[in-house]
Amino acid sequence: MPSRDLLVRRVDNLKHLVAQASSPATEWIDGASRVAKSGYLQSALLVAVSIWAATSAIRQTQTSTVRPSSKWSRIRLPYEISSQISRTAALVFIIIAACQTGGQWLNVAMIGLAFVLGLLRLANDPRWRHSSLHQVNTLLAGSFLLLSTAEILPMIQLSSDHAINKSLLGTVVGLAIANAVALITPREWVPPDVTSVHFRLTPSIEPAPEETCSWFNYFIWYEWLTPTIWKGARKPIEMADLPGLPWYDEPLYLLSEMNTARHNHRKTFRALISFQGRELITMAMWVASSYALELVAPFGMYHLLDYLSAPDRALLHPAVWLFLMFAGPLGRSITFQGYIFRSTRLIVRIKSAMTQELYHRAMTSMELEEDVVNAIVSKDGKTPQVQQSTSNGRLANLMASDIDAITNARDTVAITCGVPVGMTLSLIGLYQVVGWASLVGICFMVLAIPLPAWISQRMASSQRKVKVAQDSRISLISEYLGSIKAIKYFAWEDAMIKRISEARRREQKDLWHISILVAFMGSVGDLIPLIALLAIFTLYAGVLKKPLTAPIAFTTLTLVMTMRRNIMMFSYLSRNITSAIISFERLDRFFENTTPLTHYPTGPLSIKHATFRRNKRATFLLRDISLDFVEGGLNVVTGQSGSGKTTLLLAILGETLLEDGSVTRPEDIAFASQTAWLQSESIRDNILFHSPFEQSRYDRVIEACCLEIDFSELPQGDRTEVGENGATLSAGGQRSRVALARALYSKASVLLLDDIFAALDTKTAASLWKLCFCSDMLKGRTTVLVTQMPWVSAQADLAITLENGGIKTTEQHLGVVRKPVTSEEEIGLIENGNADSGINGTEPGKIDVKSPVLKAKQDEITNEMKASGASARLMFFKYMLHFGGPAYALFALLTIVLSNAALIATSFWLSIWVNAYDRQEAVNITFYLGIYALFTLGSAIIDCLGFLTFANGQWIAARNLHKQLINAVMNVSLSWWKDVPVGRVVNRFSRDMNSLDSDLGRMLQYFLGMAVKIFFRIGAISSILPIFMLPGLVTCFIGVLCGEMYTRTAVMVKRLVSSSQSPVFSQFSDSLMGLAVIRARSNMPVVFGDKLAERLRLFSRATEANYNCNRWVSVRIDFITALVTLCAGIIAVSKAGTLPAGLVGFSLLNAAGLSETILGLVRAMNELEVELQSFHRVQEYVQLVPEEKTDDVHDASSSPDLTAIEAKDWPQTGSIEFRNVTIRYDLDGPDILKDVNLKFQAGERVAVVGRTGSGKSTLVLSMLHFTNIVSGTILYDGIDITLIPRKKLRQAITIIPQEAVLFHGTVGSNLDPSGDIPSERLEDAISACGNIASFNFRDAAETNRAVDTGNGTTVVLPGIDDGPTETTPLLLSTNGTTNGIQPVIPTNTTDQPKPSAISSGLSLSTPVLPNGSNFSHGQRQVLSLCRALVRKSRLMLLDEATASMDYETDQGIQAVLRKEMDRGREGDQSRRTLVTIAHRLRTIVDYDKVVVMGGGRVLEVGRPKELYKGRGTFYDMVRFSGEGEDLVMLMEE
Repeated sequence: MPSRDLLVRRVDNLKHLVAQASSPATEWIDGASRVAKSGYLQSALLVAVSIWAATSAIRQTQTSTVRPSSKWSRIRLPYEISSQISRTAALVFIIIAACQTGGQWLNVAMIGLAFVLGLLRLANDPRWRHSSLHQVNTLLAGSFLLLSTAEILPMIQLSSDHAINKSLLGTVVGLAIANAVALITPREWVPPDVTSVHFRLTPSIEPAPEETCSWFNYFIWYEWLTPTIWKGARKPIEMADLPGLPWYDEPLYLLSEMNTARHNHRKTFRALISFQGRELITMAMWVASSYALELVAPFGMYHLLDYLSAPDRALLHPAVWLFLMFAGPLGRSITFQGYIFRSTRLIVRIKSAMTQELYHRAMTSMELEEDVVNAIVSKDGKTPQVQQSTSNGRLANLMASDIDAITNARDTVAITCGVPVGMTLSLIGLYQVVGWASLVGICFMVLAIPLPAWISQRMASSQRKVKVAQDSRISLISEYLGSIKAIKYFAWEDAMIKRISEARRREQKDLWHISILVAFMGSVGDLIPLIALLAIFTLYAGVLKKPLTAPIAFTTLTLVMTMRRNIMMFSYLSRNITSAIISFERLDRFFENTTPLTHYPTGPLSIKHATFRRNKRATFLLRDISLDFVEGGLNVVTGQSGSGKTTLLLAILGETLLEDGSVTRPEDIAFASQTAWLQSESIRDNILFHSPFEQSRYDRVIEACCLEIDFSELPQGDRTEVGENGATLSAGGQRSRVALARALYSKASVLLLDDIFAALDTKTAASLWKLCFCSDMLKGRTTVLVTQMPWVSAQADLAITLENGGIKTTEQHLGVVRKPVTSEEEIGLIENGNADSGINGTEPGKIDVKSPVLKAKQDEITNEMKASGASARLMFFKYMLHFGGPAYALFALLTIVLSNAALIATSFWLSIWVNAYDRQEAVNITFYLGIYALFTLGSAIIDCLGFLTFANGQWIAARNLHKQLINAVMNVSLSWWKDVPVGRVVNRFSRDMNSLDSDLGRMLQYFLGMAVKIFFRIGAISSILPIFMLPGLVTCFIGVLCGEMYTRTAVMVKRLVSSSQSPVFSQFSDSLMGLAVIRARSNMPVVFGDKLAERLRLFSRATEANYNCNRWVSVRIDFITALVTLCAGIIAVSKAGTLPAGLVGFSLLNAAGLSETILGLVRAMNELEVELQSFHRVQEYVQLVPEEKTDDVHDASSSPDLTAIEAKDWPQTGSIEFRNVTIRYDLDGPDILKDVNLKFQAGERVAVVGRTGSGKSTLVLSMLHFTNIVSGTILYDGIDITLIPRKKLRQAITIIPQEAVLFHGTVGSNLDPSGDIPSERLEDAISACGNIASFNFRDAAETNRAVDTGNGTTVVLPGIDDGPTETTPLLLSTNGTTNGIQPVIPTNTTDQPKPSAISSGLSLSTPVLPNGSNFSHGQRQVLSLCRALVRKSRLMLLDEATASMDYETDQGIQAVLRKEMDRGREGDQSRRTLVTIAHRLRTIVDYDKVVVMGGGRVLEVGRPKELYKGRGTFYDMVRFSGEGEDLVMLMEE
């Protein structure tokens, strides 16, 4: 019997060998070997390379020889020697083989040609070496592949008796070594043409590491990033530690390429295709290869499991399938990372190029009209009904969001090129495995596509709502925080918090809808492939009655999951694609609607019969303007507010539309705007404005602008950073004088100065007049000065008076000699008297402007890095406590564990089902299928529950943290805001809160899921293959180690990305605010464009490093886990016949998934730490100390004096008293006010005067308790203000600040944001101000009209349909609608504004655009006065509130104040005190008391007439004002 069994087995093996010899599985091997030996391919390759080499040689003779310009272009001798030796060895071996076999002469020719070209490339020309090296490598790679196919490939057959010749083996080894050396040899660098204008900012360009690294490192290993990773793992890294930017990613080069593409294609989409078409094709090739190689591993696993099921029937060696299981994932990783590498580089290039393109287009175009901008920003071209902002602000947001939306759709390449390849191959493979049953499952998945697509559309719709709500909230926050001073002045913190909270509530409502949809999408995404898989298994095992073997079950599972991922990509990316399409449309609308600046012929400044319009829809015109400005003289423009003075200056600059007439002007003009625009740089940099530094010229300009004393008071002199919008300088005098100094320092032949005297005290104004206008400072320069100073016109060469958009009068004073407003002797005395007017009492004669004591200046990226803070790795525990407590956090963790357990149980049950067939049992398909379905459904339900648990916890945490954050920043002291840019705080509410809303909870769940899954996978593999425990743990250790190195570096690199991005956004937004100033100067837009390019270079450098670090860790972890899969396969092969194939398949499935799990864990660690920085930054601000806690807490009931403040009628009087008060802004800073003793009686009108910096504003701020009282006491209504809660104190005092602040909304909401004041009182205040000149000034042709708002109500408007103009104070929008503001004046009700309000066009429902941009400066101040009147405060403070108004408006405001004061004096219980800071003495000459400040001390106190007669400082100020005689007459009256 035994001999008979042996005979049967031998017969079976013989039959198997006969079948193997004719099997299709082996026929292709023999066919490939025959083709490789035929010589056809060798001949074709020889001819092609020969032609290539000849063409290169001919081209080389026609061009000049380029010598190596740097060490990077020279030959690397060690690598070159190794390459020559290996090529020589291969040539020798192939010659020997040819002599022995007589059939290898074509191979000899190929290798010989490679050897010869390798020697010829040693010629000293980088371009020749570069070309010939490619030819050599092509020959070597082709020879190696052909010889391996011919001689090595047949040996993989188990029945093969093929033996390779030793000489041929030596040839193959030599070629392998030569190819390996070629792969690892650093590339020789061919430098670009550095003389090109694209490299003008980097004339000494050096190669980036990626330009000189080897092909192996460039395409596979990314070794050139290792120094950065290694350094980042040990210590903090800076920008200089990152790899350099390659020349082909230089911003200016990219801008040039983008401009070329834009010239050829008007549409943005086509322009981008032209711009980066080659890169897109490369991406398509990489991603298609990646999706094809993704199926190699399932193919290998299928055959390996088939081998393990029946080893004796195998045709090929199992090492083939092990190699495929190793090489497949590795090849897929290399190609996919290659795709990501190029797609991320595409992101950087598009962001760099398009940011510059938008910036330069904005620089060369007029400001867009409101309706055009609204159409651009909207999704469908309609005006969005959302919170409005300035057009410049929206364009800056357009630049950020739309470019991001376009780059976020880059994976469209993967959908169009990669997914079809992967789907096609998966379909073929699935059909080969299970036959027609696969078609049913595939049809189900295809038919189910509309469901996730529908969910995705609903998500996109909800996302749009969230975006609108988020824009509304951020607009409110930006507006309120930008005006935090005004909010605190009026104690409106709670009212503004309430508005923001309401916007936040709407936003979070939509966010929760999105969370529900995401959970539904996840469940659908999980169930669709699982149901398809169940259908396939049911049909295959139940209908076809075929056994569900391990190869079939686990291969089908892998292929279905692969198809599921590919199908879901359509759904997940559909939102990004939709957003990109919308962004393309919006960008196209922007480029189509921009209007180029008006360019005038070069010549002397002259206007002939010109008509100007601010924009196409503007109603206000400058009509029939003809002016011949005095060349080299002073031309003064005056007129009432709204008469067209500023428009005239803008018309000269080309910022308006020229409808008729002609203009000539010099090319270079310096412009100082009415509201000073300063860059966030040092004072010196602002003054130089990118001009060369000339010490003598600079010193003279500083002296002329009276800035020496100001520099002495600043900690770093003229190197002091001015901050955002000049925040560190005084709102009036210092900012305007720095802007004037910038204009004077320039060498422009024309100066346009818009109301530069408005914010200056009389002494400073007179000194500036003397030193600038009465000297040769302006000699030879044509100066156009807009001013309200009445005495200036008489000393002008040409005096122009405007009225209602036309020229009222022109007067020439040719030959006039400009004189100081007082005698030379008096000026000298007064200037000497200013020596004690500095805060610190510094003497001007001792100021050293040139060499102030400076701290080390830190660059803006370093500052942003410090502001980003750091976060602890395990901070997520603290974050989870915000979900709802420890119990909620533990429940969330439990859902993670159960979810992973269910997933492992599902695949384990599948292995049990498979093993039942192997045991040849009667398989109950219903039982096994039912349990499998139960596990599948349970896993989906637990996944959904876990997602909702984390989503709800994230929602609760974000809600509470936002509430705490807005309360913290609104209630912190103003001194905190001094060093913190508003943009940084807004960033907490936008980017950081967006992370808390959307990303942090999701990333935390993903991180915990990967951490738990890795333990389940290793446990699952080790339970079947215990020997796998060691390589599994080693793999996890190495993977986590690489991940830790990567995470430490990536976190810092991401901070560098954010920090380098902030200056780019800052420059974009800052430049848009100062466009008129920048564009006035010749060639200045180019300078600013270069500055943006410099900043973009740093941003691009950091961004590329950030993306490439991800590639570095991905390929390493993929390689390690591919080795793990290989180890698992080897162990399984060694256990063949001893382990059930089902359990082996279960182990291999988890081993194959280990790569994805470890890599997912590493990425999750990195992303989680990055997202936790947002939580840390928010927490940092949440913990800010409230302003009230900086004082001792007093119980009002404990003191009889304090009980009075609880009464409704407190304060009863407006008396205020200073008793020996010394004030500091910072407790450790200098004394600002010293030993001040003052007493203002109830009902008095008190004026505070003095030089800029003398302490006037500090005196007023001290009454509101914004300063630190070092010693002494301030009493308000007899009570120490330090005992009064600050909000209570500020609610009892009203201030009209120098810069009137209006918020977006209506006039009513601006007068009373809290809504507590009766509307009758608000209307009374409007009526009181209705006749002030600014509101009463109208064109006679304009009449009121009613406008339908679209929902049954109308508003009464002036007869104007345009945005803000010089003559129209009250406007809604560019198209006459409310632009999203609710209409508020029903015409069919009795709730009509009073006649005086209607007559001025003003009512409670009049819309107010952001920043009050539809009101002139004077009109905003009048509304600020209305705001003060409605509060009925006993103490009213005016801080230079009328400085920039014309005299008529000023008189109107003073008349209203006198009337209000007189009304208060009718009864003792309502007496009101008025304290006014004024530079214009005419304003306060009839006040009851004048306080003269100087050097932080009170110099004089008394009635104006008495102080004048005393011939002290006030007397000097009167004499110095330029209108002394008029003031004396008024005092006598």
